[in-house]
Formats: sequence, C-alpha cells, structure tokens
Amino acid sequence: MKVLALVALVAGALPLPASAAELLVCELRQYGGGNWIPEALFIGREVGAETAIVSDTVVLQFNAGPVGARVAADNAARTTYVWSIAVRDRGGTYAPSMLYRATYLKATGRMEISATPAGFDTRFQGGGTCQRRLR
Repeated sequence: MKVLALVALVAGALPLPASAAELLVCELRQYGGGNWIPEALFIGREVGAETAIVSDTVVLQFNAGPVGARVAADNAARTTYVWSIAVRDRGGTYAPSMLYRATYLKATGRMEISATPAGFDTRFQGGGTCQRRLR
C-alpha cells in the first residue's frame, strides 16, 4: 500500500511535456543487499524524445526533485534509460555519481535496473514490472 500511495503522489507531480507523453510507473525490488534500487520508479518522456524525467525515493532523498535521464536505446523490443545522482550513504561514504541504468522490456512490461557507484566495483541490481500510461 505504501508503494501505491507513493505512485499516486509522484506520478501526479512529474513535470511532463504538454504533447503526447509516456509515463512508466514501476514496482521494483532489489536483488541482494543494499538500498540503492527503489521500490517505485517513475519515468516520464515525451514520445520519441531522447531525454526523460526520472523520480524515485533514492532520487528524492539526494535531490530537490526529479532528475533528467538520457535514452540510451529505444527499439521495438526495449527502451534503456541512464541517469546519475550524487549520493552519500549512511556511513558517510560519498560517491560523486551513482550511475543508474534501467531497461524496460516492451513486450512484457518488465524493468531491469542497476546502480553502480562511480569509482567502486560494487553493482546493485533489481527488477520488477511497470505499467505504461500515455497522456
């Protein structure tokens, strides 16, 4: 229920363009330990644009609002988004960039996501499903 409330709150607040826009509302879980894969992910994009807007609990914890993402791949099978944020973990370790890569599989609605802190060997992974909405 907590995730659904967050979905409603953030989905309504994303600054999407006035033209035809796509919104992905995803419920995710992290594989293994860590807290870098969000439970809910929102991606807004003008249809066909090379950029998107991303929001989730991790982004909102370290930034004042949603961040921009680049569309790294978009074809009939999948769309891949990449973005980064500066973060500091509970232990005070600072990573100038946490690099995110999320791939949406169009046929199944599945989302695979990874987070890699720049300069570290660690990689966090997760996945889940998305609902695609057109506005």
